[in-house]
Order: sequence, then structure tokens, then C-alpha cells
Amino acid sequence: MEKEHYFLKAKYIIVWDGEKHCQLENGYLEVQDTQIVAFHQNVPKGAPYEDLGNAAILPGFINLHCHPSEVYGGRSYKEDQGNPNFYDSTMYDYAGLVSAGKESALIQAKLNLAEILKSGCATVLIFGGPESELEAQTAEEIGIRAYVGWGIRAGDAKEEISIWDSQDGHSLTFSFDEKSGMERLEEAVAFAKNLEGSPGGRVKGLLAPTQTMTCTEEMLRQTRKAADKHGIGITIHGSEDFIEFETSIRQRGKTPVEVMHESGLLGEDLIIAHCCCVTGHSQINMRGRDLLLLGQAGVTVAHCPMVLAREGDTLETFERYSQVGINMGIGTDTFPSDFIQEARMAAIMGKITGRSTFATSARDIFYAATVNGAHALGRNDLGKLAPGCKADFSVIKLDNMEMTPVRDVVKSLIYSATRHSVDRVYVDGRCIVRDGKVKGIDEADLSGQLQELFEAGWKKAKEKGWQRKEIDALSPLSCPKI
Repeated sequence: MEKEHYFLKAKYIIVWDGEKHCQLENGYLEVQDTQIVAFHQNVPKGAPYEDLGNAAILPGFINLHCHPSEVYGGRSYKEDQGNPNFYDSTMYDYAGLVSAGKESALIQAKLNLAEILKSGCATVLIFGGPESELEAQTAEEIGIRAYVGWGIRAGDAKEEISIWDSQDGHSLTFSFDEKSGMERLEEAVAFAKNLEGSPGGRVKGLLAPTQTMTCTEEMLRQTRKAADKHGIGITIHGSEDFIEFETSIRQRGKTPVEVMHESGLLGEDLIIAHCCCVTGHSQINMRGRDLLLLGQAGVTVAHCPMVLAREGDTLETFERYSQVGINMGIGTDTFPSDFIQEARMAAIMGKITGRSTFATSARDIFYAATVNGAHALGRNDLGKLAPGCKADFSVIKLDNMEMTPVRDVVKSLIYSATRHSVDRVYVDGRCIVRDGKVKGIDEADLSGQLQELFEAGWKKAKEKGWQRKEIDALSPLSCPKI
């Protein structure tokens, strides 16, 4: 079968010169089948090309943390809420109270992956859990490149029974079943191996201990051994929450980072989601070596600033993490899953916490979203436009009020754009987003179905949790009903 070969012209192309991203003006990108062949100042004589006009071609972004099949469960409910006894967290006594049922998992996965794609992401790390198989299948069908985790926790595979939970809103209870946790690890290895033969190799598996506090330390040790033996990457929620940090100290006499270090989990193949609550943070009155341990191991932190900021928390600081050798990437985690807005939040919060406009730059965030993400996944062929790399890229419209005037594409993108500036997204050289729409996804129909399912779920919130309250009491309306 003859390979597809084409040229695209754009006003700007962000290309890789072997060491760094560079801005090529009025250039051409050459693609053959699934790979970038070259970039040119002038098109080869007689070669046909498509002129994209006033547009920019950028490397496909790499989203290092999301939960597609459950992402919208807290929308219009958890915002502006939290438990003061748990440092304003909603992770325990607010979690799991609203369910739209199994039917909603597929709808959420389709909508969320479409939302992520439409914001310029060509690759996504799906943390996984109860619906890992569904998420992997949906990613394959939509065409996005995906790394999908299989949840490893000391309890049931479907996560319907809490391992640590609150029955009164001020204390936590624990129930570890290490035997079932080891079974989850075996399942995770089998899941990742099974994905190795996926069509086109676009979907791969990861080992995903759900949290430092939902696994025993022996489970984390065995996860590291399995990862090394089988060559599978690892992702985990770690140091995400202040009550998690405090509980780890009380239960184990170690910070969550120290737990990961002493169990051998830390390494260049480990992607830690959030990792905000570490020693040295202004809200933690404790000295320690957390950042040093992370930097020495060369781990990646998937920074998801939006969800932290909504609860009044933030990482301190993007600059400091980078300086100690931590590989910084970006994830969306929750809603909205507009990766460009998430990147902007990372830049702005980095400046605020660093108390300087120079603390975090658009360049820093752009690298986190591209080559740093590729490094986290052990890929040298993603996150950049260079000969031999995968043809994963996006086309950004410049003739709109979000982007005009443009001199520095990256600055305009990070500080001004939204996903609505994204016109196309290519994965493996194939255009799967065109005119801002994902092929095969009817957003209006899926959104209507999801609305109906969640309206039913909100009515049942009183049946779950220790509070036994109606949804309007748990989360009062901003504008009361009349």
C-alpha cells in the first residue's frame, strides 16, 4: 500500500532544530504516512501542498493526567465546596455521592477525550481505574494516542468500597486488603501486556497505584519490581492533598514522597499526579527532603493547577521543582479539560507563587506540554516536529481576536488562546479534528444524554455518604430556586 505523502504550509511552524523548539516563518511541514519527514523554508519544486494561510502548526500537546470516564461527576456540584476538617478537600466525604451509573462512563469518556483533543492534545495519559478497558477502547476508536493505567489498590477493582473513608466528616477510617491489592497488580501487568498489540501501537498500558494511601508499602515495592521486569511505566496520585500528607505522617511516620522513595517507586519512569503537598510548602510546617528525593530520582510531576486552585491550593513552585531536577509536565485531571487554559493557569500560578514575572515563562510551560511530556513517557519521537518524529501536531487559527496580533506564537497561545483557536489536530499523520470538531463525536447528543443521567444521579445523592443530605443542601445553588 502506498504511503500518504503531503506538505502543509503555514505562517508559523514550531519546529525542533535538534536541541530546542524554534519558530519557522512561512515554512512547510513534510509528512509521510505517520512520520514527519522534514520542514522546509521552500517547498520542493513541483510538490503539491496545502496552504493553511494565517495559521500556526505546533507539536501535539501531551496531557499527562486525566480521568475521562468519571471527569464530569463533580461538575455543578463540587465547586466552591469542601470540608474544613480536611483542609477544604472534597476527596473523602464528598466523593462518590453523585453517580450517573455505568451508562455515563462511555459518554463521559467520549466527550472528555474530544474536549482534550480539541485543545491541541495528540497524546493523553488516562489514569484509569474501574473503566480502564472502556477508556482504552474509546481512545483507540477516536484515534488519540493514549497511555492508560490500570488501578492498583488494596481493595475491590471497581473502587466501590472505600479504602480510607470518613463516616463523620472529621476522622478517617482505613481498610487495607493487601491480597486483593496484589491481584490488582497482576491485572495491571496483564492489561498493559495485552495493549502492546493494539492497532498502530497508539494505545499502551501503565501500572497505576491509585494513591500512596490506598496501597500498602509492599504493594508499591512489588509495583516497582513488576515495572522493571516488564518495562512498563508507572503513574500514581501522590502528595495530592494536605490530609493525605498529615495522615501519612500519623500512620507511617513518613511523608508520601518518603513512602514512594523507601518502597523504591521513584524513578524516571514514574509520573506523579499533583505532588503539591510536600515538605517546604508554606501550608506544611515541616522541613524535609521531599523535593530533593524527587529531583534526584528524575521523576515527572503532572502538574494540574486548575483543580488545586479551585480548593485554594497550589504547587510551590513550578520554578523550584524544575530547579531541583524534577521533570515538569501538565495534566488536566478534571473539568474543564481545555489543555490550553490549564497551561495558562500553570504559567500564572507559577508567577504568583514565585512572586516574579520571571519565575515561570510561556517557554517553560510549552516545553512542559511537549518534550517534557514525551520524556515522561520514554518517547523521543513525540512532542516535537523533527524528521523521524510521529506526525502528531495541531493547527492553530491566528485570524481571531484570541490570537491577533501575533509575533511570538507560544506567548500568544499560552496567555491568550483557548481550545476554540484549535482548528485541526493530527495523530500519526491523520487529521482527527477538523474545523474544531472531532470526527464521529456528536457533542450535542452526548451532552443531552449525560444531562439526563446526572439529573437522575443528583436525586439519589441523599442515599449515599454519612451526611444523608439532598444535593441542594450538600451544594447550595449560587442563585436559589424560586
